[in-house]
Amino acid sequence: MSDFVFDSKPNPSAQFLTLMGLWVACFVAGNLSAVAVWSLMTGRSLFTFETDMLNPAYIHAIKMISIVSATVSFLLPAYITARVYSQKPFSELGFHRRLHFNRALTVALIMLTVIPLVGYLADLNKAIPVSSALRKMFDTMESKYYDQVKLIASFKSPIDYFVALVVIAFIPALVEEVFFRGSMQQIFIRWFKNPWVAIFVTAFIFSAIHFSWYGFLARMLLGFVIGVIFYVSGNLWYSILAHFVNNALTVSVFYWQQVKYNKIDTEFGDSAPWWGGLISAFVVAGLIALLKGFSATKVAPDSIADNSDHSNSIS
Repeated sequence: MSDFVFDSKPNPSAQFLTLMGLWVACFVAGNLSAVAVWSLMTGRSLFTFETDMLNPAYIHAIKMISIVSATVSFLLPAYITARVYSQKPFSELGFHRRLHFNRALTVALIMLTVIPLVGYLADLNKAIPVSSALRKMFDTMESKYYDQVKLIASFKSPIDYFVALVVIAFIPALVEEVFFRGSMQQIFIRWFKNPWVAIFVTAFIFSAIHFSWYGFLARMLLGFVIGVIFYVSGNLWYSILAHFVNNALTVSVFYWQQVKYNKIDTEFGDSAPWWGGLISAFVVAGLIALLKGFSATKVAPDSIADNSDHSNSIS
């Protein structure tokens, strides 16, 4: 495929159009693949798909189509785009093998300490006035989403908990970070010439594409924080770790609720006082500064934090 590799410094607008075009194509392909997997595993008609998706009898098929759809829709377009424009697609996406314990621990702490700020923004989001028709639509969408999450996160044994960690926590963390941070954010940094604008725009799109009004501000904040983690560390594995920690914490709380109360409350942690959010913001900022310091003092450079030419720092 080396014959198809373009200039090592591609036009970012062309690269973005390539990514988006591939995303649309792969989104369609992902859904078609999911339909094929569903039919093969269940033998059920597509006309009953919407109701069958909430049937515990088809839980294995539901988990499988979730993995297939996410992988084809997000991982594939990002990889193909990187492969078209670079001879080293994994390096282009920000993958580096060298990981450091101090940075990984700092990333985990960032995701834990940002929780109060996320809760405050969730509260703030719910307080934004919308029409009764829109609120009814948002409530319906949210209800369907959480019904699906609760079904996938239904736990009958520790093995179910492990499977949920893979399906709900790791796979989305991997494929979404490759697409949004590894591909989209880096394209925007080269395009806008301003990393903070690029991180913000990517976080906005990341939140919008989840189609959740009540979680929009909170998810955008998480996307921004994870984007900063990737920017200062230069290693996509750290942003994947951050995303995984956030998702795994939710799955773990669900598991604890199921074991202790035999039910799952999907609204846990969706509230925090303003002063808790303020303290959280300061602590997170301090930890990000610490992560940047760690990333700038390593022996084997793998960070864009200590490189003045951000457009070429990941190669």
